[in-house]
Amino acid sequence: MPRPATLDVCTKYLYEDMVNVPEAYRDRLSRVRGGFTFWHEFPTKTRTQIRDHITARFGVVKSTAYEDIQVIEILLGNIKNPAKDWIRFKVNAMLEDAYRLAEAQEDPKAMALAAAHLGKYNLLDKPEAEPMPFDQIVPQNFDPSDDPTPLGMKKDPDIRAKKRKMLEKYMNEIEIIDVPYEEMINDGSEGNEENIL
Repeated sequence: MPRPATLDVCTKYLYEDMVNVPEAYRDRLSRVRGGFTFWHEFPTKTRTQIRDHITARFGVVKSTAYEDIQVIEILLGNIKNPAKDWIRFKVNAMLEDAYRLAEAQEDPKAMALAAAHLGKYNLLDKPEAEPMPFDQIVPQNFDPSDDPTPLGMKKDPDIRAKKRKMLEKYMNEIEIIDVPYEEMINDGSEGNEENIL
C-alpha cells in the first residue's frame, strides 16, 4: 500500500495547482495525474498497459510505475473499497463501450441488451431504498445502578462495606497528586459521595 502521506497529497492536489505541493511529491504527483487521466479516459486498459504508459512517458522503472498504479486505483475507486469500486467502474465503462459499438453497427438488439445490462448492473431495476429516519430514533435511557439483580445476579448486601475495605487496603499504594481544577456549577449532586461508595 502507498504511504498515507503520499495518498493524502495525491488526493488533495489531484486537480489543484502544483504551487502548494511539497517538492518531494511533485514528480510522483505528476506521474499519478498522468496515469489517472489516461486510465480514466481508457478504463479497459490493463495494469500492464498503464505501467507501460507511465514508464514510457515519465522514464521510471516498472516497480515505481506499479507503486503509482496502486495510488491511481485507489483514487479511481472509493478509498475505503478500492478493488470493488474499481471493478464496478471498469464494468460500467465496458458496457458503455458495448453500447457505442452496437450503435455504430446500427444493431438495435445489441444496443438494448447493453443498455439493459448497464441498468441492471447499476440496480436501476430496483426501487430506491428508503432513507433511515435517524432523527426519529430515541436513544435508550439508562439509569446507572449498583444493583446486579436485573442481570440475574444476587445482590450483595455488604457491597458498600467491601468497597470501603478495598479502598482502605489499597489507599496506601495509591500516589495522590494534587491537580488544579475549576469549581463547576452545583447541579445538586454535591454531597453524594456516600452513595458512590
